Amino acid sequence: MSHPEANFYQVDESIGKSIAPLLLKILSEKKKVLIFCREQIQIEEIDGALWNYGRNKFIPHASIFDKEFESKRQPVLLTNKEENLNSADYLVFLDEPSKAFISEFSRVFYFFEEGKNLAKIKPTNFYKKDSGKWVKLTSK
Repeated sequence: MSHPEANFYQVDESIGKSIAPLLLKILSEKKKVLIFCREQIQIEEIDGALWNYGRNKFIPHASIFDKEFESKRQPVLLTNKEENLNSADYLVFLDEPSKAFISEFSRVFYFFEEGKNLAKIKPTNFYKKDSGKWVKLTSK
């Protein structure tokens, strides 16, 4: 079982707004990403944020709850299933999935609120927003 590079992001604003800049960077690298969270309401909130992220910055994506889409073709897919349905390179998660699922990706990004237990995996890189920009606090 391989250990992907793990990046932790401490969030103090809406998750969708926090994730969007990272997704734009990942897409600019021509990589695919899977966003995993257990709650449908969270998926819907992120979906809405990605549709309305910013002027001229549409983030192409689909949700597992969309009626018609081809999961394999999606550069960004929001899901509550521990399956790499779009053959993503990276995993963004809000709820901790199993270690086996995490190991399927070369890089993982964990977005969490302050005070959340970080027991399952140890950060390779830890980021926190400072004056609107993500700042790296630690690196191993």
